Amino acid sequence: MADTPQVPEVNAPSRPQPHEKYPWPAEPTLVGKRIQRVDGPIKVTGQAKYSYDINRPGGLHGRILRSPHPHARIVAIDLSAASKAPGVKAVMAVLQPGAKVMFQGEEVAALAAATEEQADDALRLIKVQYEVLPHIATEALALREGAPQVFKDGNIKAGDTEEAGDLEAGFKAAAHTVLAGYATQVQTHVSLETHGCVCEWDGDKLTSWVSTQAVHGTREQFAKALDIPQANVRVITEYMGGGFGSKFGPDAQGIICAKLAKQAGAAVKLLLDRKDEHLASGNRPSSASKIKAGVSADGMLTAFDAETWGTGGAGAGSGFPLPYIYVFPNRRRKHRDIFTNAGPQRAMRAPGHPQGCFHTEMLMDELADKLRMDPLAFRIKNLPPEAPNAMWRKYFPIAAERFGWSKRHVTGDPTPGPIKRGMGCAANRWGGGGQGTKAHCEINPDGSVVMRCGTQDLGVGTKTIVAIITAETLGIPMELVRAEIGDSNYPFSGGSGGSTTAPGVSPAIRVTSGMALDALKAKVAPGLGVDAATLVASNGRIHVKGDPSKGLAWRDACKQLGMEPLAVDGQWERGLSASGTSGVQFAEVEVDIETGVSKVTRVTCVQDCGLIVDQLTAESQCIGGIIGGVNYALFEDRILDRVTGHMVNPNMEWYRIAGPSDIPTIDITLMNQPERGVIGIGEPPTISTAAAVANAVANAIGARIRSIPITPEKVITALAEREKTGGTL
Repeated sequence: MADTPQVPEVNAPSRPQPHEKYPWPAEPTLVGKRIQRVDGPIKVTGQAKYSYDINRPGGLHGRILRSPHPHARIVAIDLSAASKAPGVKAVMAVLQPGAKVMFQGEEVAALAAATEEQADDALRLIKVQYEVLPHIATEALALREGAPQVFKDGNIKAGDTEEAGDLEAGFKAAAHTVLAGYATQVQTHVSLETHGCVCEWDGDKLTSWVSTQAVHGTREQFAKALDIPQANVRVITEYMGGGFGSKFGPDAQGIICAKLAKQAGAAVKLLLDRKDEHLASGNRPSSASKIKAGVSADGMLTAFDAETWGTGGAGAGSGFPLPYIYVFPNRRRKHRDIFTNAGPQRAMRAPGHPQGCFHTEMLMDELADKLRMDPLAFRIKNLPPEAPNAMWRKYFPIAAERFGWSKRHVTGDPTPGPIKRGMGCAANRWGGGGQGTKAHCEINPDGSVVMRCGTQDLGVGTKTIVAIITAETLGIPMELVRAEIGDSNYPFSGGSGGSTTAPGVSPAIRVTSGMALDALKAKVAPGLGVDAATLVASNGRIHVKGDPSKGLAWRDACKQLGMEPLAVDGQWERGLSASGTSGVQFAEVEVDIETGVSKVTRVTCVQDCGLIVDQLTAESQCIGGIIGGVNYALFEDRILDRVTGHMVNPNMEWYRIAGPSDIPTIDITLMNQPERGVIGIGEPPTISTAAAVANAVANAIGARIRSIPITPEKVITALAEREKTGGTL
């Protein structure tokens, strides 16, 4: 994904013309219902095979030696002792003498051995001589005058200035102004399943079981890196444990694994440990801002002037949209990317949007406080025009009613005692469109159906929606459908990112199963003495429309295929999906002002996503996104030692994430828009949570914490600062 996220136009045309031949059913039997995942039982019983579960005959274990330095030149690498170690079958240098490493954890050398213990022991025998070079660990150090110029074109890359309206006139029209700075941290992906794969060669053909969000994209990258035809690569991802934007290719470890397997003449398994995950598998970039904004006496935004920056690590960008959603008629924004000697960023669930939302929504609350105006009313006053993909004006009141916003107190909970409660809100937007997917459907003479598609399931329920749509279209029970996905040998589908999977896959499945049904109707129509166009499929029968008695049971119809299955290929077509989502969230928190500990107690979410295919999995997407947002607000933080450049918390003990007791009560209202077709919902629910939580904390304690994560230390410090300033924000 690009460093600078694409920002969908909030008022872009978004209501497609319905598909002429295979529109979504007006009265569905399966689509839109609450349906359990088809792969749920084998997952909870441990039968599902993830990449880590793949053990090939004679398989070896791979290990990567990583740089201990954030910036160094490799002087020499000695592999001889490691190559002679017990059990070692392959060893290789990833970098050559003279090359530079640009962050702690960058790949330097690798090997494969018969057992994990032998691989670990042999890795310690690889000798690398480094010339340690100056490094930049933080944005502050990069910006300091006299900082060493670590990167070829400098440590700072200035972006274009974005400008609209008349900024000077905007500030003249302002009755109140706010000048403040906001910041968000670097967040790593922390996928439940770590990155990695198993690679096995058969002559010049490679099969790899990869934890990836893109089986076809990963196949292409393997072929390019190994200089072999794509036809010689097969990528399999039957099940995977999350990616959040970080698993779109084989990455360094995948290419290394394939090379080790080729060298050893045996299968190699190479999956990262938790430390490697934190250091080298990507992250959400940091963001920081200095913003001056103005508002008129009647509560209309007048001006916005911002300087922003952030780090995407070693040579990577940190773009984010700003201002976010709300209408500032006069605005300017200057952005800089700060390069540091740390692992480079990758797309992470709604790249850029949580940062842009946090900065803007915090500012909106501060401006509302200046006006002594209810922050919800203030937001509604400054929203863009309503559109199918911009429904905040409708959703804010719905969510407020469900949440109980009318009980919100003014900033600073006056209740006696150490526990202070507060409320906050925020809005989100996203694209969520998709296309390009192909599918293959087979109807067997026994009535069973196979639907194949080269998409993949990150754990969100893709296999389930494939089965739902196929069964809905054919009018049969889901038990008769076998959804086969996660294999690059299946028809092409794009990577699962940007909330594009459901709107890319769903139309392809609908069209392909519709074509298969048409072919079956053509087979059975002569025997019924009717025109195939008069037949429909429902309730396990193919019959004349309006006359269920004149027809055949599904299985009897399929028997007419004889010995050969009916096979059809189809693809995505317009009219069944769209792009553009909108949603809002409200959060309630409790803050202990004696300990500084903040706890999110409730989150209310109102979100649209076009036509809902499975209510249960759509709600699950929202729950997962909100939990990720709570983590972003209160817990997750990659911490680098400013002197050594080392990450000091590269493990699950000190890199904190929410536990069961930290999960709030989550109330979800999905706004079904069947007329728009399917739109992805993976990203939007995680965007606005942190901003809503941070505003709720300020409402609770009467002191504003302008950076996340909101730690106990920050709460205590903010309360002390409030006392110094006479109890004002």
